Amino acid sequence: MRKKIISVVCFLLAVFVSHGIAADSAPFFFLQLSDPQFGFIDNNKSISAETEAMNKAVTAINQLKPPFVVITGDFVNNSKSKEQIAAYKSMIAQIDSSVKVYMIPGNHDIGKVSRASIDNYKKNYGETHFSFRYGDCAFIGIDSNIIKEEDKEREEVQFKWLEQELQKTKDARFKFVFTHCSVFLKRMDEPVNYSNFSLPMREKYVHLFQKYGVNAIFAGHLHNNAYGKVGNMEMITIGPVGKVLGTGYQGMNLVKVYPDRFISEFIALNQFPKEVVMSDPATKTTESMSRVRFKSIRNLVMAGYQGWFNTPEDGAGLGWKHFEKEKEFKPGKCTIDLWPDVSEYEKTYETAFKLPDETPAKVFSSYDASTTDLHFKWMKQYGIDGVFMQRFVVSIRNQKGKDNYNKILNNAVLSAEKYDRAICLMYDLSGMEAGEEDILIRDWKELCEKYKLVSRNNNHYVYHHGKPLVAVWGIGFNDRRKYGYEQVKKIIDFLKSEGCSILVGVPTHWRTLTIDAVSDTRLLELVKQADIVHPWLVGRFDNNTYEPYRKSIEEDIKWCKANGKDYMPVLFPGFSWHNMKKDAPQNMIPRLGGRFFWKQVKGAVDAGAESLYLAMFDEIDEGTAFFKCTNTPPVGESSFITYEGEAPDHYLWLAGEAAKYLRGELRSSRMPVR
Repeated sequence: MRKKIISVVCFLLAVFVSHGIAADSAPFFFLQLSDPQFGFIDNNKSISAETEAMNKAVTAINQLKPPFVVITGDFVNNSKSKEQIAAYKSMIAQIDSSVKVYMIPGNHDIGKVSRASIDNYKKNYGETHFSFRYGDCAFIGIDSNIIKEEDKEREEVQFKWLEQELQKTKDARFKFVFTHCSVFLKRMDEPVNYSNFSLPMREKYVHLFQKYGVNAIFAGHLHNNAYGKVGNMEMITIGPVGKVLGTGYQGMNLVKVYPDRFISEFIALNQFPKEVVMSDPATKTTESMSRVRFKSIRNLVMAGYQGWFNTPEDGAGLGWKHFEKEKEFKPGKCTIDLWPDVSEYEKTYETAFKLPDETPAKVFSSYDASTTDLHFKWMKQYGIDGVFMQRFVVSIRNQKGKDNYNKILNNAVLSAEKYDRAICLMYDLSGMEAGEEDILIRDWKELCEKYKLVSRNNNHYVYHHGKPLVAVWGIGFNDRRKYGYEQVKKIIDFLKSEGCSILVGVPTHWRTLTIDAVSDTRLLELVKQADIVHPWLVGRFDNNTYEPYRKSIEEDIKWCKANGKDYMPVLFPGFSWHNMKKDAPQNMIPRLGGRFFWKQVKGAVDAGAESLYLAMFDEIDEGTAFFKCTNTPPVGESSFITYEGEAPDHYLWLAGEAAKYLRGELRSSRMPVR
């Protein structure tokens, strides 16, 4: 037995080699591609489709000429097919000689792990592992097959070699590891499946990677995209060059490496740029990504936060803003359909409304710092990652409105830092007129320069693709708005010049340019300039009419993935605006105890959504609030809906469960029960 172990060790040690590449420390980029898998599309009958796709990849590589590319396995579908192997190697041979190619095996390249299968792989492709430096960054590739199969002897040798290589990276600025199979897809504690490591192996390798400060693990195998994170280490799983599974698309991963951060972006093969611009626009708005807590919108569940409720005594001078109707807030005249549960608020204000016990009903003011603090405390308590702070252009036209919004935003920034929540700005263009886009432009400059919104030392502002994210809502609606393409384009061009990522809030039918969307094809041009697409779905369906919209979300996600965009769907718990619009029925879209909301959660996540937007955290005007509302509202001339007997915190709790479902932490797709 001892001789056998020694022979295996000697054999494997010969495989683990290191390479060095001379390079300076300037910003650079590299490409990762995975799973061309010749023969998979037509079940080993033909390789024409894979050849066509791989030709696109090679053309892009030769156009861009990165210093190196990494191919993370599954070159062929049948490890013994001479035709498939020859076709793949022929394509690799066409890559420009200035581009170094590093490869690690997939499960289809080796088959069942054995001495013979490894020898066959080495004969066809070379070594199964690699380790090299580029500038002051370290790159290590490992064979995940021996980990997945838990081939103890080979796995132990690999682990020893891997730790030795990691020990050499102590002075490396960034440390990247490549594997065919993902260590995990979204969460460390997700169930074991075909596409991730077993729990013991997962813990073993993550512990090692964290010990030596690995920044990211790159993988393939899934034939789709996935993103996860543990601590500060990212797990980036990319889609294929070859056959797509699920809602993915064919593409390659473009990774830009800057002095203080890296940006990974999976781009469709038919959307690959002809050149990579390595200038760093984000330096206009941020000094260091190391201080940024939320580096991507992916895996986040964010709520919209109106923060627009005022009272005459709160100091803002705005009266009963968003409570009143026809400048009065009294029984028979109000615009809210839900009544907040104010039992935990530090400051409350009496109203003319009476509770069932004849005591005065009270409300809160969004202007008070204690209100914002409580709301963010709830977010942390129940697991909502953060909020998009709504900022209406029409409300910052005048100084009083702007001062109100600035105070609420400042309170939110401080509370986000206190409770470790994410915060992002959403400009709402509703009511804006042509020419007032300059108000937004001046406002963003002021927030960045005067208030340091996106560059605080303890930075909880959301970034995406290495840049601060700004949402612009109200683009392409066909409801006779007084602004149009030119004004929106000016805003987007400005934000891009400022080094921002952009989320665009668009109509439900943005992709087909029908129903609630303008028929102007330039809307799609604007969407393609953005980073994240965010269609508005509130009030469009109820529990019985959801299915067509679920299918629409699936098609939206396919379009976005094919065009290299992220997608953030809107989920809402119910809808009612009877007190605002008397002709509208009360409780127009019932909540059904959360079943309506959970149907949307399952539909969006199962369709491939990687982030969720909850509409809204505090929207009691239209009855979509997630925060605590009472089941014993005032009685009298105005009638209010309730949470139908559910606890005041029911929807906060359910929102936290939605976050768990998004991240793969729930084993069942059924609506959770407390």
